[in-house]
Amino acid sequence: MPRMPSFGLKSVFSKLFSSVMLTLVLFATCMVILMNMVHNNSVDARWEVLAKQIITQVDPFVDELDNATTMNELLQARFMLAVIKKSFDIFDESLQAKMGLYDRQGHLLIQTDDSDLPKELPADPSLMTRILPAFFSSDTLHVTAMSDRGYTILYEPRNPPKRSELWAVLNWFTGTVVLVGLMSLVLWQIARSMTWRINQMSKQMEQLGEGDFSVRVPAEGNDEIASLARGFNQAAQKIEQLINANNLLLAHASHELRTPITRIRLQVEMMDMLTNELSEKTKAQFNKRAQAVNRDLTGLNDLVESILLVSRLDAGHAAQANERLDFYDLVSQECQHYPEATLYGDPLVIEGQPKLLIHLVRNLLNNALIHGEPPIEVQVYSVVQQKDALQPPKQLTDKIAAHKAELKAESDAEALRLNADLSESEDDLAQNEAGTGNDTEQTDLKEANGSISANNTEHSEGDNLSASAVESSETQANSKKNASKKAKNNSTKSNETGFARRLRRVKAEPVEVPKYAVLAVIDQGKGIPLDKREEIFSPFVRLQQKKKGSGLGLSLVSQIVEAHNGRIRTDTYQGHTRFIVLLPVDDTVEVERPNFS
Repeated sequence: MPRMPSFGLKSVFSKLFSSVMLTLVLFATCMVILMNMVHNNSVDARWEVLAKQIITQVDPFVDELDNATTMNELLQARFMLAVIKKSFDIFDESLQAKMGLYDRQGHLLIQTDDSDLPKELPADPSLMTRILPAFFSSDTLHVTAMSDRGYTILYEPRNPPKRSELWAVLNWFTGTVVLVGLMSLVLWQIARSMTWRINQMSKQMEQLGEGDFSVRVPAEGNDEIASLARGFNQAAQKIEQLINANNLLLAHASHELRTPITRIRLQVEMMDMLTNELSEKTKAQFNKRAQAVNRDLTGLNDLVESILLVSRLDAGHAAQANERLDFYDLVSQECQHYPEATLYGDPLVIEGQPKLLIHLVRNLLNNALIHGEPPIEVQVYSVVQQKDALQPPKQLTDKIAAHKAELKAESDAEALRLNADLSESEDDLAQNEAGTGNDTEQTDLKEANGSISANNTEHSEGDNLSASAVESSETQANSKKNASKKAKNNSTKSNETGFARRLRRVKAEPVEVPKYAVLAVIDQGKGIPLDKREEIFSPFVRLQQKKKGSGLGLSLVSQIVEAHNGRIRTDTYQGHTRFIVLLPVDDTVEVERPNFS
């Protein structure tokens, strides 16, 4: 099922939308700043005009003040200050504004009555205050104007208009939000119209990748996306034609290849019926050749089935609904046909396709027999975490070690028995040869001493019987002693076990449900080179060309594993070649490639 397209930060839609949106926001910000700098029609501009007009009116008095101060005429200077103050008071009555005169150093010289102007001339407002006065201006509103002699007038209205900072912020915020909202809606529509067809094409390509070759993309318009859509439709149509031709070829090849094989096998069987008139020697030679032909026909039939199965897996037509099955039982049934293979494991239920899994196990065993070195060890176990798949559980390794130790003990006992039988046979042979020579040379002597030999024989038989009785009594005594020791040990163990059960009550640990089934096939080879471990799963690849095989076995195994959403790898385990397969127990479990392969 194709997944829905995501509008993440790395998608074309997000990049297109964010880039155009950012450009428009920067443009709007620059326009706001430019309008505040160029078209400043606020009350501050009107106050600045009034201050310049006032400095123009009192500029002659300021010149006289500056001359008197320079000539150190204090009386004249005070008189000019009184004149300027009187002028300021007149303007104050009409304009309702505080005014003050500052010298070149910024010190206050005079001010209107009932004014609390600062003693030092305030600094000029910053750039941000002039650009956005609603956000950065102070509570005191004033403007300044400078005369030709460097004196400065500070103009501050007594009743300034009330500025609602909150209203200014709301106006600016609301306008910005509305502007951004409108631009977002427009850009959303533009970006969606441009990327919608790309998203549709992405969905169709996912369906194409999943095996639906009938999908097509609407190719509307004459832009680049429409051209890309037409190219995609053309490629999808060509692929669909090739797949249909391939399926048709497989259907015909399945019949056309198997029919001649069956006919040849039937002809060989019919020729066998005609060999009754031949001699035994000629008939034996014919049977030998007929068996060789049948083996070749069987191999050819297996090769045809492998090619057809690989083709179906490539085309996605071999996959069927999964069934619940005992994976250990399936592997056990296949191992029965291979005397060189020994299976270790426990029952394990998974969901899979039995026919494909049988091919998987069979091809792995055939590969170990043909390209590896027997005996073969097969392990089936389950793990909870994927990282634990490469190491068999301790319970399984202990079981394998105990079984190998038991086999080694039986082998050693069998070797000792064979050596004993061989030594007895050699002794009997030597005695027979010696007895034959004596009988030939001393026949008369034996007849003369017959009575003596009979007596000696009876005496030796009595000695043997007594020795056997002694050995029997000793054996019985040892058996009784061992039995008493064993009973004592068993009673001690049972007492200790009962005491331990009463003493400690171990809390049962929660049993974790296995998520993965593992199949490991180990032969006695030295492992596969590192640079060839990926290559061997490709079709028609054989590392040793001298050995038999078609080169399709491992490729087919790999495709069957992929059809079950599993993973396969080969490595060297305890110095031997190992192929290990990891399969999920059901469809809800996912297998990650980096952690396993």
